[in-house]
Amino acid sequence: MATNYKLGRECTLTISSNQLKLAKEVTVELGGSEADVTTRASQGIKQSVLALKEVTISGTALYSPDDAAVQALITAYNNGTALEVTFSDPSFTYTGKWAVISLSNGQPLEDVATLDFTLKPTIEATSGA
Repeated sequence: MATNYKLGRECTLTISSNQLKLAKEVTVELGGSEADVTTRASQGIKQSVLALKEVTISGTALYSPDDAAVQALITAYNNGTALEVTFSDPSFTYTGKWAVISLSNGQPLEDVATLDFTLKPTIEATSGA
């Protein structure tokens, strides 16, 4: 029986319609909070259900001031604006509005500069009048 696996290079991360081709490592973390549903009928065993799902995208890209996706990350962080982001592998795709939660610019002496980023889902900000 053959094993069906996906290579990281088959996955994509698109930021504001520009694929982040300079990404070295990308992690999509699925998690959530739990709600306690333990009752007296639980026979002394604590029981939980998933209350709210969480999705976080984090990764490292080579830093290039000429790359549109890298610049979109930096601009969104500086302006506090949401980004249209799509992540996909060959069998799953998700598109939504994301906030840039953190950026870190690595500048090693003997290697290329990198940009570490963390994204979380958000809503499109609107100005109240």
